[in-house]
Amino acid sequence: MRKTRTEVVIETTEVYIIRQQRRFVRAWCEDCGRETSLVPPAEAALLIFREPDAIYSLIDENRVHFRFFDDRTPFICLPSLCSI
Repeated sequence: MRKTRTEVVIETTEVYIIRQQRRFVRAWCEDCGRETSLVPPAEAALLIFREPDAIYSLIDENRVHFRFFDDRTPFICLPSLCSI
């Protein structure tokens, strides 16, 4: 009798739904060349499970796109944050 081999491949994707009130703005990202959502460092840190200091390091290293608004708080472009 011949043996049958069955191979099962399971792919998973994680989705996080954040239901708290978050501070973000929709604005033009010069680096992306399109309108995107931008978040302050504290919110960005929560989204990627890091400390806010790590976000400032990413800004200093030019690894994320960011923009300053009136209060001098940098707002980070979400698409660039997600590409890390």
